[in-house]
Amino acid sequence: MVILIDEYRLMVFPIVVGSGKRLFRDHNESKVLKHVETQTFGSGVAVLTYQPHR
Repeated sequence: MVILIDEYRLMVFPIVVGSGKRLFRDHNESKVLKHVETQTFGSGVAVLTYQPHR
């Protein structure tokens, strides 16, 4: 099965927690991503947008 992803949007919240779930599974394969946009909000939340580097 092939999964195609056009972009990743990660929301970063300014809090600290003791633990959490992994965003990606453990893989030995690295992916190169290109940062294309950052949005910040008054609450401190940042939305980071990345696209696969082609």
